[in-house]
Amino acid sequence: MRTVDHALAPVLTDPAKVRADDRPSGPGATLAVSVIMPTRTWGGCFEICSRVALSRLDDPADDRSEFLVVFDGSGDGAPPFLADSGCRLLATGEQGGPARARNVGAAAARGDVLLFVDSDVELAPDAIERVRSAFGQDPHLIALFGTYDDAPACEGTVSQFRNLLHHHTHVSHPGRAATFWSGCGAIRAAAFAGSGGFDESFEHPSVEDIELGMRMRAMGGRIELDPLLRCKHHKSWSLRSMVVTDVFQRALPWTRLILESGEVPATLNLDWGNRICGAAAVLAVMAFPAAAIWRRWEILAGVPVLLSVMAWMNLDFYRLCRRRRGPAFALASFGLHGLFYFYSTLTFATVVATTTVRRSFSRIFGTRR
Repeated sequence: MRTVDHALAPVLTDPAKVRADDRPSGPGATLAVSVIMPTRTWGGCFEICSRVALSRLDDPADDRSEFLVVFDGSGDGAPPFLADSGCRLLATGEQGGPARARNVGAAAARGDVLLFVDSDVELAPDAIERVRSAFGQDPHLIALFGTYDDAPACEGTVSQFRNLLHHHTHVSHPGRAATFWSGCGAIRAAAFAGSGGFDESFEHPSVEDIELGMRMRAMGGRIELDPLLRCKHHKSWSLRSMVVTDVFQRALPWTRLILESGEVPATLNLDWGNRICGAAAVLAVMAFPAAAIWRRWEILAGVPVLLSVMAWMNLDFYRLCRRRRGPAFALASFGLHGLFYFYSTLTFATVVATTTVRRSFSRIFGTRR
């Protein structure tokens, strides 16, 4: 993991102490926003989302915003529409992951606020101005992030479920946050420099933004979730990509971060409601092999109760699914949600158990030596 220079930590509580040349940050201040989009491809979702980002910028003659595209690789073959747009094109030289690409963009950015946007994310029309206003009105705000809207671009059942779940989770937890999200998230430039930036040991999209948020919060920074800061997700999910991504790129590294920090953030996916639902999903699934092994079929009587708990605690989400796509989609979402809870909770429990055993063995053998 990245080693952070804690001598720069005052930037997280008082940005004015670090850069004397910063524009004033307070009510009525006009802050420059640098939109930073990393990408590994010039086509597909990137072209759609980058064109939208360009259309969201202020008048090119106005220095209040800029758009930086960072290619994670050599950067050859940039499309003409970018070259002619006035955006700033950068490249990492070789693939190093989105964390590295964002750091490259941040180092070159001229804005007071860095707005990170994924290459498959389409900014809402008021997104940049909303970011500028939030930081201009609150000089103590260090970072801000938003959410996907409730109209995902991809029509598939899994894609709709996954993106609506993200939307509902973020909308349900407005205000003070314990982590950060770089899909559509902004950080004060001075605070980003003081924190050391994204951890570049994450060579693939993972929890590098969560790690940065946890680090900034531990250093005294205030992070806010604004549910009205919206964007549209263009990513297409399959069942396989959802499970693989959630287990290997989210649950595993996030659990390790939690164990390293010694703190479980009680927000977003880790609030108490989600913890209870995760336990209910695991118990419901494990009831079947338990009943078969012990030949106690009455154990299965508890399954409807467990599923009812999960349904009741997520009723608002299933109502959202029903409004968007109808009863059949809501029912499918309930099944996918149960699967999500099951493998996420099982991954968390497995990592905690194996880490505990490993640490115990290390202490035992260390003592003997």
